[in-house]
Amino acid sequence: MGWSELRAVPNDYDEEIRAVDTQLIELLNHRKALAKGRRCFPPMVVLKEFEEKSGLKPPYLNWLFHSINGGFHRTRTDGPGELQGILQIMKTTVQEGYQYMITHAMQHEHGSIVHIEIRPQKIDNDSPDFHPRLQLEVTCPDVEYSVHRNGSRGGGGASSMSFLVEPPLPEQLDTVHFALIPFEEPMEFRRREIFLDQEVHFE
Repeated sequence: MGWSELRAVPNDYDEEIRAVDTQLIELLNHRKALAKGRRCFPPMVVLKEFEEKSGLKPPYLNWLFHSINGGFHRTRTDGPGELQGILQIMKTTVQEGYQYMITHAMQHEHGSIVHIEIRPQKIDNDSPDFHPRLQLEVTCPDVEYSVHRNGSRGGGGASSMSFLVEPPLPEQLDTVHFALIPFEEPMEFRRREIFLDQEVHFE
């Protein structure tokens, strides 16, 4: 089948949006040329200014700059490679009634899968469900890390998240800093859901 035989996906694209997209492409190319391959992320005070001027919340702004900096570009299609071992991290902090724990990293050949647990300090029958809109940031003076969401799950008053960090984390973490930043994709892809709600009998 040739490209001309493919059916176009219906959408509401028009000339006004095309003009905006043209400007976006020009600005992105200009920014890329200025960055010269560096990771250029605005500091908190500048993000606050952008929030006040644009009305966009920090999760969306962080998503925007993360994507501009190549945060969604993966150089590998074969995953992080073979499992090499487990790195104990055990960093814990408490903020506004929630405990955040970076427990460990599964050390693979080409990357580390960092695991995070989040739970409220007090759990009772009236405790609401919570949904983390966070992205892991890993910084080090000597290494530039790429971080991607690897998975998440929740239930029972707790939430777990994992992130793929490339290149792999070192065994000594003295110069490595971990942080969670607000993060949400404006048009996040949501997978189709299937509800299993039929009786199941085992013989």
